[in-house]
Amino acid sequence: MNDKNNYEELRKKYPIFIGIHIGAGYHSTKLRASYKHCIENALEKTLILLYDKINFILLESQVNTGINNKNNNKNNNNNNNNNNNNNNNNNNNNNNNNNNNNNNNNNNNNNNNNNNNNNNNNNNNNNNNNNNTNNNNNNNNNNNDDDEDKNYGIKNNNDLIKLKKQFINSTWIVENVITFLEDDPLTNSGTGSNLNFDGMVECDASIMSGEFICNCNNNCFNQNNNNNNNSNNINNNKIKRICGGGVWSGVGAVSGVKNPIKLTAELLRKQLHKGNTKSLGRQRPMMLVGEGAKEWASNHGLETFDSKNQLLGDPLITQQSNVNWLKYKAKLENYKNYKDYNQQHQEQQQKEQYNEDENDNENEEREDLYDTVGAIVVDWNGDISSGVSSGGIILKHLGRVGEAAIFGAGCWAQNELIVSNNNKTIKLPGVASSATGVGEQLTRSLISKECCLKILKKKFIDTAVKEYFEDNFLSHNDCFSYVNDLIINKLSPPSSLKSQKTKNEKEEEEEEEEDGEEEYSNSNIISNFTGSGRLGGLISLKKETNENGEIEIEFLWAHSTETMGIGYINSSISSKSNKPKSFISVNNSNLPGFNFKISSKSFKLIKKYL
Repeated sequence: MNDKNNYEELRKKYPIFIGIHIGAGYHSTKLRASYKHCIENALEKTLILLYDKINFILLESQVNTGINNKNNNKNNNNNNNNNNNNNNNNNNNNNNNNNNNNNNNNNNNNNNNNNNNNNNNNNNNNNNNNNNTNNNNNNNNNNNDDDEDKNYGIKNNNDLIKLKKQFINSTWIVENVITFLEDDPLTNSGTGSNLNFDGMVECDASIMSGEFICNCNNNCFNQNNNNNNNSNNINNNKIKRICGGGVWSGVGAVSGVKNPIKLTAELLRKQLHKGNTKSLGRQRPMMLVGEGAKEWASNHGLETFDSKNQLLGDPLITQQSNVNWLKYKAKLENYKNYKDYNQQHQEQQQKEQYNEDENDNENEEREDLYDTVGAIVVDWNGDISSGVSSGGIILKHLGRVGEAAIFGAGCWAQNELIVSNNNKTIKLPGVASSATGVGEQLTRSLISKECCLKILKKKFIDTAVKEYFEDNFLSHNDCFSYVNDLIINKLSPPSSLKSQKTKNEKEEEEEEEEDGEEEYSNSNIISNFTGSGRLGGLISLKKETNENGEIEIEFLWAHSTETMGIGYINSSISSKSNKPKSFISVNNSNLPGFNFKISSKSFKLIKKYL
């Protein structure tokens, strides 16, 4: 976009927040600068692409409006000419009739002529007045349209509707920022992905829109109509439930598709705008894998290629990814040749891996990366979306699907919700998460969904995520977590004793929660977990709209790995700088997988109305 002032105006009218992550694991000092540049590059390109797209749509609408105005003026002129011709014809007919009448009766003819002339004059005046009035009204309407287009139509939300029709929203932003990350050969997604055991690229990805889609035909997410739902209930005090669902789509173990995130985004749009069912009651797919996913992508105009072409090869395989594959394949062969290799060198490897005093050269050679990339976005409408994309772990089995393609594990998003129920207004904040790490561990814990659920239940996002990592993720309390709840309920005292909690005790608990939020923010949490460690990380946000209509966002990142790449940008006028921020979050503990780092930052998203 060449016009800097125009760019700034669009940035103020259509503010967005983007948070992204690149992997979790160990990033060497040499790679950290490259990862920061990769993050900033993706954020900058996304912002430029977004506002260029918005500007193009608005300018195109102006041109179309101008053409319509010209057509309207032409139609008005044609109508005026037709009216004049009709008036002239009527006058001629009247004159002819008058002449005929003059031959029969002069006195009567004179009177009739006067009456006819008067009537003709009156009719002509009325027609002219009507034509002038219509012309003035049309001109006024055209002028109003021009004014709205010059101001981008913000007051009447005309342009918001235009952008929505073009699918320019938080989901589109997630799709494109992850596309830029996929195209960067540094990341383990799209181009540069890890190779499976057979030396092939198989990618996973998913995306989720936080929009509430009602499937019960009661419009239950509309706060104005919510009180009318379930009107047949005899008990008026009964809580009126809402059906639930955002829209999610995913692809797994897909080869031959340049950008897996674009495939998932197209799947999601089909669900959003064409519904869940197809002809003859068939279900529209929300997840595709393997060759079926590639075929669907090709049929819907997405860029595909023959990944098994012996002449051209797979364009997603880079020189570095091939070198890594050869290195780890050789290590695996050595392990098979020396069965006692792991036992002999296990203690030595652990010392080398976690020794804080190891030299820089040893650090530079070690790269333990689980570089799933992901993003969460809040747009100018307050809508939330999240997404994730990954090439999976190196030397994975053919057809293996990781957390990036699993519902509730790779990403999660839910818009802010306000409903009226039994004359009470209930408000839930918007939440989102995108996760990275060892796929099987993240899948078992459904990390993104469960973490968002914790955030909804807690006052502070820091406290919620801390509790999730301690009580769920690192303690392996996932698959059968409900068993613990059942046992606790069986062993807990009767409800009569529970109700004896004093008001002071509850206040003390709230104070402890607030203190905990301050204490654990930007610090390393060290716990005494036993068993196998769990390597994972996520970015999350909590979004609420205050009384002034400002969107308040709490952005958080947490990881049990040694490092994790983080980036964010806030294009709102509330931000001192709309430049992207990037850094490598470091967990300074010497026991990754058994402790975690957690930090957060607050933002405001303010839309400027002109």
